[in-house]
Amino acid sequence: MKVQKGKSLLIAGCVFALLAIAAIAALLLFDVNKYKPNIESAAFDATGLNVSINGKMELSFFPFGVSAENIHIANKEGEIISLENLKLGVELMPLLKKQLKVTSCTLFKPVATIVKDADGKYNFESTEKKLTRGELGEGFRLNDLKLSQGVLVYLDKKTGEKTELKEFNLAVKDLSTGDTAVDIIRNLSLTGIFDCKEVLRKDCRIENLKASVKAVSGIYHFEPLSIGRLVCFDKNSGEETELKELNLTIKDLLVGDTSEAFIKNISFTGNMDCLEMRKRDLRIDNIKSPMKVEKGVLYLIPLTMDIFGSEGVGDITADRSEADARYKINLKILKLDFAKLEESFGAEKIIGGKGALYASLTMKEKGKRNLMSSMDGTFSLRGDNLVIYTMDLDSVLSSYETSQKFNLVDLGAFFIAGPLGTAALKGYHYGDLYSQTQGGQGAITQFISHWKIKDGVADAKDCALATHHNRVALKGKLNLVSERYENVTVALLDGKGCVKFKQSISGPFSSPQVGSVESLASPIFNLYKKAKRFVQGGKCDVFYKGAVQQPRE
Repeated sequence: MKVQKGKSLLIAGCVFALLAIAAIAALLLFDVNKYKPNIESAAFDATGLNVSINGKMELSFFPFGVSAENIHIANKEGEIISLENLKLGVELMPLLKKQLKVTSCTLFKPVATIVKDADGKYNFESTEKKLTRGELGEGFRLNDLKLSQGVLVYLDKKTGEKTELKEFNLAVKDLSTGDTAVDIIRNLSLTGIFDCKEVLRKDCRIENLKASVKAVSGIYHFEPLSIGRLVCFDKNSGEETELKELNLTIKDLLVGDTSEAFIKNISFTGNMDCLEMRKRDLRIDNIKSPMKVEKGVLYLIPLTMDIFGSEGVGDITADRSEADARYKINLKILKLDFAKLEESFGAEKIIGGKGALYASLTMKEKGKRNLMSSMDGTFSLRGDNLVIYTMDLDSVLSSYETSQKFNLVDLGAFFIAGPLGTAALKGYHYGDLYSQTQGGQGAITQFISHWKIKDGVADAKDCALATHHNRVALKGKLNLVSERYENVTVALLDGKGCVKFKQSISGPFSSPQVGSVESLASPIFNLYKKAKRFVQGGKCDVFYKGAVQQPRE
């Protein structure tokens, strides 16, 4: 009985082997290229797009599948996707029943151009075959998806914005769209890794983007997402802003209504850190913050950084929920190093010591309008017991020999270059004050530079400095939009805050006009001494009522 049973199993095994050999032989002799027209026609019926397989097709074994070369997909306007090579892994048994079950997909050198027209329609949406929102397409599952050396171009014709991804790679496992293929983004599940050599969008470039991604029913996690280098170019100023080694973690990313603007309908939480940020001579290190995005609004609270030789603390809110984006920035630096501040402006080491910087600014985008024109808020720089390395300021102000060629507006450079950077010093000879003196070292006992900014115009609200024996103040406005000095006056004060001597500067930043009538040249200096005696004996119009106190004589 056992012998008979063994013979039966042997015969069954031989029959199965013969059938397998016959199937393999049939497949080896099968020419899949004969079916190209049928495959292309079926693809058109399913998508409404023209699919051309210009290269050869082949069957493969272990695992079983089919490959095709030189594939092109187009609509009436032009090509949408091209592929150098496509490989599909399929299950054999369903295929024998004339059912196609794809288990893996590999795409080599795909190039895709996605265009969204002014009406919101994508170029891959066909008029001949279009799935409406009310229809439910069948979901699909894929064990493995690999894409290498890809290129993607996305163009929004309504906004004119273009995004390019160059040399990107993708490896995904357990990809699933759930029970429906409609609104894939909100139903997708997968795990995988992604990297891209370069991303271009507007005036920004991202290099060496890498991410690990996990999605469960449309909820995405990117842990981590890293960027080797991000560079943004400002066409108006001609300046670049560069970020190096930017690392993000993004959790619970959820996409809302995909029919509307993407940025307005996502939400997530996470963290951000950046090793270094540069803009000209300005360098900020170790930028860190928790992140939260909700309905188009990004919150970085609290935001910390190493800047000007100290730690800066603040927050940023970027609101893109409406057509005009709005930005709010708060920053506080309590132990600012003045020498580091000067380095960030590309200036020589002139002032040393510690101080504090406070900024609270808002800006709003509107079309192509200069963002600076919408800037509102306050900006303050303060410091006590500062060292001047290049001169004895008291000697300069008190001695005729060293001040006969000296302009008081040169002292305005301390205020202008303080909180507002070098914008107002484009055509100004910042070093003249120091080259005209005989050197030495001095002190600033108290320094305040407080500005109120409205529509990009900075108004000096409390700008003054005191030495051991003198006090100087500045009044006027800096138009940061049209880049002009507006009624800027610098004055040497007496104990009552009245003018002993004053001088003005006006006109464009690039070629300002410095008032010469009231310079400290010899004839005017004599008038100044007479004016001093006159002022001491009578009343005057108070020029300055701020917080900087008159030093003791």
